[in-house]
Amino acid sequence: MTFGEVHTPKDGLNPRKGRISASAAARFSGVRRNSIRVVLALPGAHRHPFQDGTVADMARRAAVLGEVMSPTSDVGTWIYTSQAHRLPSFRLSDAAGWIADWGVLPRAPLLSRDAAPGNLLTQHAERYALFDAEDPGEAVKEIAQNLPEGDAPTLVLFFFWGLHSKSPALADQLDTASGHNVFWQFLGDPGLGSSVLGDLDSLRAEAPHIRNVSLYRGWDSIEETPEYLFYRGVLKPFTHWRKKRAARES
Repeated sequence: MTFGEVHTPKDGLNPRKGRISASAAARFSGVRRNSIRVVLALPGAHRHPFQDGTVADMARRAAVLGEVMSPTSDVGTWIYTSQAHRLPSFRLSDAAGWIADWGVLPRAPLLSRDAAPGNLLTQHAERYALFDAEDPGEAVKEIAQNLPEGDAPTLVLFFFWGLHSKSPALADQLDTASGHNVFWQFLGDPGLGSSVLGDLDSLRAEAPHIRNVSLYRGWDSIEETPEYLFYRGVLKPFTHWRKKRAARES
């Protein structure tokens, strides 16, 4: 591989891969079609997951889940560093093009003459403050304030990479968003550092009303997790929360 080449996993070249697994996981979890919106949040502070195809694979899985759960709706997408920025939404039918535009980055060249032509993500690097410090609390706040209104809940796949959040800012924003019709499914690199996500049980003990948050704890990294286990792992906590919320509202 030469500098400037974009690496994506082999499976990322087949955006529809995993649809049967997603459908099976949805049936197992009891989630009805057209009953959920899917939103994907991506970390812009790190180049590596864009270079090695991890973000591309995450976008593909989000597109498959969106197609299965809400075939008439787009997957909303955001990228966050110190602020969150909305990216174009997409569907499974145009996932490959979206990934090429927004989900991959070429490896940083050693020489300027080796630089590959930039895609839309690289062209907006300065605007989105890519590779700067990240603030997941600010991202939760911004996304929550811009979610569509309506009866259907939103499942936010909040992808992170080496997340660090030493201050209570993330917990405060999860507290504020606890009454919203949205479920925050955090998933990604397990190196949580000092983030509150590493101890959700303590957060819930201190603030029992925060029930719309889950951390995906798979045995393998996201891109190595089998499709069915991934979709089941994402949908089961969402379904549990949805049932509890419906019972409280009845």
